[in-house]
Amino acid sequence: MPVYELSVDAALVREAEAVVSLEGRAFPTLVMRWESRLFDQPWITTLVLDYAIALPPLVVSQSTFNEVRIAAFTGRAGTKFMYFGTEMSASVPRIAPEMENAISPPELYQEFRLDEHTCPIPYLKLIHVSPRIYGEGLQNYYSPPIKVERYDGVASPELISDFFPKVVANLEPVKGTTLVDPAQGFWTGARFLGATAIAILRQGRVVGLHRRTGKTDKDPLPPEVKRRDPRLDVRSDWVAVDVGAASTVVAVRGERGGAEFVRIGADAPVRVSADNENPTEVAFDALARTTKAWRDRVILPMTRWGDVLVGHAARDMRVRPGADLHERAAASLPALTLLRERTERGEPFRLRGKGDPETTEALKKPAPPIIDEEGIGAHDPFDPIELYAYYVGLHLNQRARGLYTRYAITMPTGWSPERRQSVLVAFRRGLFRSLPAGLCEYHDLEALSVVDAGPSAIVHAVQAFRTFGIQPRDGGVPFCAIDAGASEMGLAFGILRSAKGDEVVRGLERMVEYIEPAAIPWLGGERLLHRLAYRVYVANQDAMRERRVPFERPPEEGALDGVDELFAPSPDARANTWALKELVRPLLERGSSAPVEEGITLFGLDGATSFVPLSIDRAALGGAIDAWFREGVELIRQHLDGAVAKIGRAPEPYEGLRVLLGGRVGMNQRFAELLASALPGGVQLHRFKEPDKANLGAPTVKMATALGALSLRLDRIGAALRAEKRDGFRYRVGRGRHGQLADVLDPSVDYDAWREMGACLKPEVEILFMAAQDEGEVAADDPRVRRAVCAFGRGAVGQRLYIRAVGPAQVEVSVGPPGGEPSPDAGCWTVHLESGAAEKTGG
Repeated sequence: MPVYELSVDAALVREAEAVVSLEGRAFPTLVMRWESRLFDQPWITTLVLDYAIALPPLVVSQSTFNEVRIAAFTGRAGTKFMYFGTEMSASVPRIAPEMENAISPPELYQEFRLDEHTCPIPYLKLIHVSPRIYGEGLQNYYSPPIKVERYDGVASPELISDFFPKVVANLEPVKGTTLVDPAQGFWTGARFLGATAIAILRQGRVVGLHRRTGKTDKDPLPPEVKRRDPRLDVRSDWVAVDVGAASTVVAVRGERGGAEFVRIGADAPVRVSADNENPTEVAFDALARTTKAWRDRVILPMTRWGDVLVGHAARDMRVRPGADLHERAAASLPALTLLRERTERGEPFRLRGKGDPETTEALKKPAPPIIDEEGIGAHDPFDPIELYAYYVGLHLNQRARGLYTRYAITMPTGWSPERRQSVLVAFRRGLFRSLPAGLCEYHDLEALSVVDAGPSAIVHAVQAFRTFGIQPRDGGVPFCAIDAGASEMGLAFGILRSAKGDEVVRGLERMVEYIEPAAIPWLGGERLLHRLAYRVYVANQDAMRERRVPFERPPEEGALDGVDELFAPSPDARANTWALKELVRPLLERGSSAPVEEGITLFGLDGATSFVPLSIDRAALGGAIDAWFREGVELIRQHLDGAVAKIGRAPEPYEGLRVLLGGRVGMNQRFAELLASALPGGVQLHRFKEPDKANLGAPTVKMATALGALSLRLDRIGAALRAEKRDGFRYRVGRGRHGQLADVLDPSVDYDAWREMGACLKPEVEILFMAAQDEGEVAADDPRVRRAVCAFGRGAVGQRLYIRAVGPAQVEVSVGPPGGEPSPDAGCWTVHLESGAAEKTGG
């Protein structure tokens, strides 16, 4: 039974690293080191023991002596001599030190090297004798015999591990039990990275570790590992990625079961439901190493966790208190999606690493929206959004989960088609790079589907109907979805209705029919914070000028005279901007009475930091927030009025309208109050509420959008742009019957659909119509009822009359056989309902 064993357990590895640090060690510490090979890799073994010395076994038929270096604690005493045997005598060979103090602080340890030339004792005898260290100091009197134990650690399949997920993304390593299992194995085309450090146990206690040296990016696969076709592990689930400026949600769901939310870069448990939202953020410690690794290899580039941080880890790095807070902020890229605006404006933007601030990377226009047979090359511009997508893919496409090839990406409502396409391609490239090379080839990307799931306001509405129990009824339910997020306020208007014939054939039960969405770009939470921070900067401009503090001016605010150099884009200006935004954030989220520090440490143009006292006018900032909210509510009301003209289906156009309020700004109590007061009567406001600590299973507003994207892919609900661009029909049209208006057309009708209205009994047909202000019975001689005459002639008598709406205030009347439609060459009259004029337009 071996005395020593290897372990890849992470806790034991950390303990071993602490052991070999020698911190706090004293007499009688002995440290042994030797070189060997394990799993066909070069290793340096380090053992730390008291009293005992351990020597590695000889490799049969390959060597007669293993070179071993021994460092003994001497405690700053003079030169020591190492002897082998149980007694001290002049005949005992002395082994002089070859390397002094190479293992520890000077003078604490003395190091000896045992090799075939310096040790006269044969190796097989040496491992059975007891060394002693004699000299000045305590060891002269306290040096008991040292029991010698040989190193018997044997490499076994249980000790194989792939540390690529750990090194690159701080994920759990792939254990050997998986790698050597014929039913699981290692994916063809994946990257293998063997353990960099393995602990050595002695009877359950960590005494040292194997530390691998040399390059780590070209590890050969151990022969025990089984190969596996990655296509066997492709899952049919859909992955929804809701991309936002402040946070991004990643949710996975199959045909059955609930959705699972995937956290990116998190190392703490979920405390509140919002912890499932991933900050849309990247931070660099070693920018040069990250970009080099990114360009060196297309598939699974070995960017190292720690050199780059993503998601939760990136935000934690940026906001964690400490003396280097500002350097960390300058190396961070929050609100990644807003970088597209900078490149579209041609604004210079530089990336910087915290550990290598002298290295900078200019942000360039991203790669073109294609991935062709030439693949992704090192010449492609470095795109932080693509890097973020790569890490989303690494967290999804790992050995413990399987592989995902179907992704639905939702993006802010107001983005242009060009920006949507650019970000979609960045995600496709990043996700593609996270898959093993054995799954997708450049010339065959059909297995990977990354689709635009639509504007976030529409997808948000899909889940809101489920959350608030809204079901379609006769004529449909008109709605207004407001996604008041971090970068904008998205608006979507439409009708939730039951599916029609062709839609039912496709397996749908409900349809979200919407008109072209709109957005208020400046009414995003992060944009309002930027404007607040800038107003604080301007209010304290004397102190800022004196300390030459750079800042990023928001496009919505005016410039200051004479200080253009302070507003030049730079990492320092970016760090100052985010620092001031975090300072004023409580004023936007909790109101003007929220506590705010009246001083902050900021970067100067010289790169040094200084404390800046601040004068904060809470009343002025609160008034600005209120004015922005009021202006936004007025714009929402204007958009709503225009939309109701198209989707309204009743005499009271706002009756039954559902307003679905979501997004971070939508959670603001003041904004919700102003919106509620501006909505007309008959409108019902549904407002999302953030779940508390006691309800971890409930989704946040952001998570609800990802769930809506999954519903559109997996449930019996669909969404489509309203084909009808004309405003809603606003009249009741029909014939007189028994002294009453018998209307055939009303505001609920579809355009261009013929409806039969009875027999043609006279050459001249009288059409009755009125504005749809009353749904009840109306007498034919009511003053509100108007008439138009269509002269079809005697040839039409005996046929059936047909009528259809062709415009908001226009109908067509024709004749035809019973139970059908008018023929194209039949007589046709057009009635203009606003003027009452009738004209012959066909036949």
